[in-house]
Amino acid sequence: MKRRPWASHLLVFLQIVFVVLCCYPVDMRNWGHPLFLILCLFGAVLGLVVLSYNRPSNFSIYPEVRDGAVLITNGPYRIVRHPMYTALMLMMIGIAGYNGRWINTLAAAGLIVVIILKVLREERSLVAQFTGYNQYATPLKRFVPGLF
Repeated sequence: MKRRPWASHLLVFLQIVFVVLCCYPVDMRNWGHPLFLILCLFGAVLGLVVLSYNRPSNFSIYPEVRDGAVLITNGPYRIVRHPMYTALMLMMIGIAGYNGRWINTLAAAGLIVVIILKVLREERSLVAQFTGYNQYATPLKRFVPGLF
């Protein structure tokens, strides 16, 4: 097992903290518009679709690529480079928007920043491990097709 850099541990820790804060407090008050719940549901469905195109041994909460990982370029990976992060962001923006508190909004913004930082580290690892990664990645956006 590889030792992970402290920065990777910090990014994972912050990701977990921001996900929890997007959901805090957990109650049944209807603060936000129901469209936020639809956004969350869309993110959850996207996440399940992404899982169906990948294999569990490829996934890691850390930004470094696992040993023996395979580069997936089909399914949602043909549209964006990091569809699982897109799914997580959609879910958390939906939950935070529905909760409607300032702490939730700040947490969603913090989560997006952490995910971007993780992706920058992850892509360096992908380039190092897969010779064809740059060719795959060049025409695709990271999270939102044609936008970002």
